[in-house]
Amino acid sequence: MQYQEAFKIYPVRTIREILFKACGRYQDRDALKSKKDGVFQPVTYNQLKEQVAEMATCYFELGMKKGDRIAILGENRTEWVVAYLAAVTSGMVAVPVDRDLKEREVRHILDFSDTRMLVVSDSYLGKVEDAVREIPKLELVISMEDSGDGFTLNFQQALARGKAKLAEGDLRYSEAEVVPEDWAAIIFTSGTTGTAKGVVLTHGSITENVKGVSFNLTVANDTMLSVLPLHHTYESTAGMLTAIYHGATVCHAESLRKIVDNLIETRATVMLGVPALFEAIYKRIKTGIEAKGAKKFAVAKGVAAFSEKVLRVSIRRKIFAQVHDKVGGNLRMFISGGAAVSPEVSRGFRDLGIAFLQGYGLTEFSPIVAVNRWAEFRDGAAGIPLPNAEIRIIDNEIVVKGPCVMEGYYKNPEATREVLQDGWLHTGDLGYLDKDGFLFINGRRKSVIVTPNGKNVYPEELEFLLGESEFVLESLVWGGRDPDPSKTEVQAIIVPNTDGFDEEFGASNYSDEKIEEVISGVVKKVNSKLAGYKKIKTFSIRNEEFEKTTTRKIKRYLYTAKTTQVDG
Repeated sequence: MQYQEAFKIYPVRTIREILFKACGRYQDRDALKSKKDGVFQPVTYNQLKEQVAEMATCYFELGMKKGDRIAILGENRTEWVVAYLAAVTSGMVAVPVDRDLKEREVRHILDFSDTRMLVVSDSYLGKVEDAVREIPKLELVISMEDSGDGFTLNFQQALARGKAKLAEGDLRYSEAEVVPEDWAAIIFTSGTTGTAKGVVLTHGSITENVKGVSFNLTVANDTMLSVLPLHHTYESTAGMLTAIYHGATVCHAESLRKIVDNLIETRATVMLGVPALFEAIYKRIKTGIEAKGAKKFAVAKGVAAFSEKVLRVSIRRKIFAQVHDKVGGNLRMFISGGAAVSPEVSRGFRDLGIAFLQGYGLTEFSPIVAVNRWAEFRDGAAGIPLPNAEIRIIDNEIVVKGPCVMEGYYKNPEATREVLQDGWLHTGDLGYLDKDGFLFINGRRKSVIVTPNGKNVYPEELEFLLGESEFVLESLVWGGRDPDPSKTEVQAIIVPNTDGFDEEFGASNYSDEKIEEVISGVVKKVNSKLAGYKKIKTFSIRNEEFEKTTTRKIKRYLYTAKTTQVDG
């Protein structure tokens, strides 16, 4: 099926061009807002360009040169964005660091990536103090704070130093040459399957992704709340660079706990997130609706549907104004990525008058591969492939080709050859394209369970069914670790949802035996919906949430070990 161009895009080839053209187009419009002294402080596009030029000139003055690595470690804030843009628009290479990593992991990334400079916030200084002293190549440290004793410079000092050099006629930044083939960033994936790899993305791959996403959707004139960590390519490409390309305003959320407050304060219209976040928000809204009466809500939905079908007028925002007011009153769109979201959630938000789109991508593709559109979507689908993403399904695996594909894994040619073959990126994800060109994801190739009779079981399918129960917080389905394939059986590790038990039986008014009894019932109910070879044979109960990546994916490899099991 052929799709018409949804939105107009303008030509850019590098991140430098994205910044320069956006700042030329949008000048006095607010580009960024971060909270300081209790207030969201705006930075216009003109001010952003000035700060980036000053910071970049300071980098040059400190001896940095094209190709040098600059690591960035901190919470989402204006200083993070300025530090990143100053590096990449100068021809240097940004190394965004996952702020949730342990000290040992951070040290490994700084050392392995050959980082020469680190820009860090005080919140994460403890993770790098030893590395700063002991890694020979790590020579320079800039604090994101206005203070910062013991650093090479604090942020304001760095800007002032760059500003002074510019006033003297320093042209190193204005004359810097950046081409699409230049490296822009090395992204170390936190991954769900083990040791992180450094994904090398070029200016061309990231910029092509920005344009490809912009072909399918636009955030022009929007205010976006930035919630996901900026070190993740989903947020940095879609939530930062694509927003800048369109002239949107990006507001940095204080924390996950403050999202609703920040939505109200910033009057945000768009937010990117992951399924766990949206499911939590929807659950909160749904609870409020049910408290006021499910029948009343059903009638309101019917009126809204009638108005759209017969009168061709959408009145959902007016009918559900109270719900909208509780999240700022201006939300028009949620965009989900990182994993599949429940169709109930996407339809639920749409019923309320908030567009809900989901997409699919991976860091190695810079990262977006497919995304649904405002008027062309399928609940349950990952979306329509970007116009510059060519997709094939080979042995049920999704393989993709196009200008967004990574350069390779840093210092890891063997891993690069494994996933990049004749220009095709083998994603490791299983899926299919329907007759209309929508991409659907079945699961990960490495997590597929092959039963003794050769049948394939996709854990994600069973985990989704388990998660429909109010008594299940999360689960992990796997095939056991017995080396004898004839003994492979479908198993589950289940984390009970204490809120669900409290609501049903009273706070803490239930025993471990009761939890086991209820979860056993949930498993039996799920099994009743499944073919024989898919049924969960045994399960174990875990009392703590699984450890996850920053996009809330369970690190499966940590938990696929023998546990005490209960017959399902």
